[in-house]
Formats: sequence, structure tokens, C-alpha cells
Amino acid sequence: AKYISTELGIRERLFVGILTSKNSINTLGVAVNRTISHHLDNVVFFTGTRSRKIPHGMVVVTHGDERLIWNMFQTIKYILEHYITEYDWFYLAQDDTYTQADRIKALVEHLSMDRVLYMGSPEEFIGGEMQGRYCYGGFGYLLLQPFLENCRNDILSARHDEWLGRCIIDYADTNCVEEFE
Repeated sequence: AKYISTELGIRERLFVGILTSKNSINTLGVAVNRTISHHLDNVVFFTGTRSRKIPHGMVVVTHGDERLIWNMFQTIKYILEHYITEYDWFYLAQDDTYTQADRIKALVEHLSMDRVLYMGSPEEFIGGEMQGRYCYGGFGYLLLQPFLENCRNDILSARHDEWLGRCIIDYADTNCVEEFE
């Protein structure tokens, strides 16, 4: 089936990226994997530094730096290099996020690629120098594939979720929304 879908140019619907750390991958990471892997096929865990023991059955990518902003930046870069052409939608969350995987899967199955959507828990930018709303990273967010392609710029914020939100607003003129119509 993989070969037929490649020949026809059919992409998978949803990629799931979970930001974790060497301190939590064997606890929270494993719990997230056990919870969502039954519902979602493509789950990759991203961490700054590798733990001595990688949990069995998990795909783990290590970036070399534990700072959350750097982990997010390198995660976006990795997704762009390895997955951007294979998936339509991207769900990114931290390992301490409770994810209702069945609901996310059902939502993505009903969304059109024509839909401009950056969905999560909207927050105002701190300081007021920028208008718009970004999706708070603590609850995870759903992004359309083209949004990530423009986020190759420098890190402009100390918070990973603000950085990604600024990037999406700058390049796609789209704010975070809590629900879709």
C-alpha cells in the first residue's frame, strides 16, 4: 500500500510529534505512547538528550540540547527535512499534555486541506508588541502542513510556543483558534 500511495501522491493525514526530555521519556513519554499509539499511527518523540535506555517500541529523535525552545526549533527543522511532504496535518504536544487521540484523529479525518487552521488553546502575546494569538504549547496544537514550511527562521522568543505562533502569524496571517467552524 505504501508504494501505491507514493505513486498516486497520497499523503498520510496526521503526524504526531511529542516533545519530551531525558528525565521524562521513561515515565511521561511511555504513558503518552501507551495512551495515544492505539489511536494514532505516526507518533515520534523528540528530546534534547538521549536517556541511557530508550523505551521499547517508541520512535525517538534526539537533538542534543534540553532547552524547550531549542527542542521545538530542531523538531520543526527535523519535520521539514523528513516528514513535511508525507503528511497533511501536524499535531505537536509536550509529554505532559493529556491528548484525546481518538478525537484528534476524528477531527483530522473530517478536515479539508483547503482549511486554514492553527488550533489549540489561544493566548495573547506578552508585552503587547505583537497583535494576534498563539497556541499555548502546554495543551498541544494542530497545524496545517504549509504553516510549518515557512518556519525556518531564527528563534525570536524565549518560549517555544510563542516563537512558533509568531512565525505562523508572520507568514500565514493566521491566529490560533480554540475550535473550528
